[in-house]
Amino acid sequence: MKSSLVSIDRTAYTAMADAFLACGSIDGALCIFGEIIKQAGDNKDLRPKPHLYLSIMRAFATIGDFDMVRRLKERMWPDSVGSISRSAKQEADELLMEAAINNNQVDVARRLLRRIVNGKEHFSWRSRVGLVALKVETLSGFTNSPLRPHVFPQILLNDPVEKYMIPFRESRPLGADLILENVAMRFLKDSAVPLVNDWGSCVGIVHSRDCTKMDSPLLSMARPPLCVPCSTSLEHVIDLLLREKCEMVVVVKSGNMYEGSYTSSSRPLGVFSLGILSEATANTANTHDECVPGAAT
Repeated sequence: MKSSLVSIDRTAYTAMADAFLACGSIDGALCIFGEIIKQAGDNKDLRPKPHLYLSIMRAFATIGDFDMVRRLKERMWPDSVGSISRSAKQEADELLMEAAINNNQVDVARRLLRRIVNGKEHFSWRSRVGLVALKVETLSGFTNSPLRPHVFPQILLNDPVEKYMIPFRESRPLGADLILENVAMRFLKDSAVPLVNDWGSCVGIVHSRDCTKMDSPLLSMARPPLCVPCSTSLEHVIDLLLREKCEMVVVVKSGNMYEGSYTSSSRPLGVFSLGILSEATANTANTHDECVPGAAT
């Protein structure tokens, strides 16, 4: 990078940083980012765009490094090049809240959530900010709820996920070898669907946003199933869904998995998804309004 015979522009630097982030090397991405900032002192054309700040902030928010996310957020305005869109500003606030909750700074996260709710007309519980808001809400309880208290009246973070899951058969899994065009209507209703092989074992989860090839088998578009023991706390499951950017986990008996690896020889007990949680919370408030200011299911 420092050779006088090689000229690296902002696009190349950004691509290298993104590559490090994609393979989980935050230190590598931070090294590239530092080099960009250093070189930008002499060459203004190298000043990073907001995209790079947000990418690095996402990585630090996931591990709960609140101070780093806050510093990056503060420097994004004076040190980046180009305009900063409204959506980028909102995401920066959301990532700061995510970092706070992952750092166990519940009071800080609650204040940030109030600010986010006041600045948004609505948000989806299935979005990244919705997952974090869910955790903030359940940690806050009724008295300190940033949202309306009746939204999560029966949700406790320490409860086992088994309490909220639905039996695997009721999730209506699809055969892994089915062609997408033959079952496409299913994904208009469900954002995530489990797949099974001929022996009834779960072999993957298909997300509607990954359904891009109508003539391909579902298994080719599936992600490996995220599996948790039935005794796993709801808090841990929310963290897992947030970290992996998935909408569904497969619940198995304790002892049927090793460090997150599902044993295909054992049948799953059930599934838990954001859709299930949304339905459960909506059904607990029949005497109240179903819509929450600042939130949308």
